[in-house]
Amino acid sequence: MKKSLLFAAAIATAFAANAEVFEYGFNYDSPAFPFLGLLNNEDSEYYFPGNYELVDKYGVAMPNTLAIPVLNRPAEGEKGLPDLGVGISMLDGGIYTVSADPYIGNEDYEIEAMPEENFGYPFLSWGESGMTRTLFMTGWGSEEAWEDKDYDAATEADWVSTKNGVQFTRLGTLDMVSRQDTYFQYPAVTGDVTVTVWAGTNLGGTANPNDMLNVIVTPVFDGVADPEQAVEISKESPANKRYYKLDPVQFDAKGKKLEVRVGCNGALLNLMHVRIEGDAVGAGVNGVAVDSANGVAYNLLGVQVDENYKGLVIKNGKKFVQK
Repeated sequence: MKKSLLFAAAIATAFAANAEVFEYGFNYDSPAFPFLGLLNNEDSEYYFPGNYELVDKYGVAMPNTLAIPVLNRPAEGEKGLPDLGVGISMLDGGIYTVSADPYIGNEDYEIEAMPEENFGYPFLSWGESGMTRTLFMTGWGSEEAWEDKDYDAATEADWVSTKNGVQFTRLGTLDMVSRQDTYFQYPAVTGDVTVTVWAGTNLGGTANPNDMLNVIVTPVFDGVADPEQAVEISKESPANKRYYKLDPVQFDAKGKKLEVRVGCNGALLNLMHVRIEGDAVGAGVNGVAVDSANGVAYNLLGVQVDENYKGLVIKNGKKFVQK
């Protein structure tokens, strides 16, 4: 089994031959989100009791001490545009480029490519529609019982042991695009893949004018997002401040490397827990990047590229910049 995926295999129950279950909870001690533990460690430079902004309301990524803007400041009367190809790693809180051909508008900052080992953990990123103010929210409900007056499961069958979550809310200034197209991307799996999401929302107002629970689950096959299979899961009249276990979404990733994105749509979203069932990525899919026999080059997402590709590549097991 790929070592970088060992951390998430909290449950080894198989739903198909050789399949595993990877749990992604947002509690401080979650092995899938080491950065959250730093927020709870008084000796850490990131220590912050209470709710913590991963991206603040002004479009600034907060984990990095440089406070890098992730949105190009607009001219007066215009909307801001996101810097694409940037992500916040949940391994160390670092801000990195996560695609080999990113668009970085904030030229005052040098942003390094994400180390290969960081892709074994989730990271927060955003797409062309914009990013969303994203907060790590502490102290929601109880880890001991399903029924609590606030923030726990709508029914006992929906319950999963969780206390903290991540809230995708809107940016609050500069007429920015917000509350959409922001997502967590999870480590690669293959085979028959099932994704189950626990999430909730708040009713009414500008946060959720249609009283709907909207979650976007997007598959990324071999480094390429597939918008045709993007899934919107909606539930009418969700209970206020409570979360639901949504219907599982299934993907056929046999012979492919699948990284799953889970994020928000148009309404405020409280993401509580994600479960991904599938096969660990083995040498047949992920190990191609270290094939020294043919000298083929791959980008950081494991996709084969040719000599016309510009950016950081892996060839014969070594990284270098191809110009």
